[in-house]
Amino acid sequence: MIEFSVFLYGLLSAFVLLSAEQNRRLARPNPTMVTVVGWGLFSMSSTLAVLLGGVALALALGINVPEFAQSALR
Repeated sequence: MIEFSVFLYGLLSAFVLLSAEQNRRLARPNPTMVTVVGWGLFSMSSTLAVLLGGVALALALGINVPEFAQSALR
C-alpha cells in the first residue's frame, strides 16, 4: 500500500508542477483544481516532515518511541 501511495503522490506532484510551469510560460492563471491539489500536496508533505522530524528528534534524545515507529525506521 505504501508503494501505491508514493506512486500516486509522485504522479500528482509531477502533474501539478508541470501544469504550473506550462501556465507560467503561457502567462495564464492556474486552474482552481491545480491550485487546490498543489496546496494539498504541500500540506501533506509539510505535516509528514514535521512528524518524522519529531520521531527523529525523539530517537536522537533517547526517548522511548513506540514499537511501530521503531520497526518503520529499520
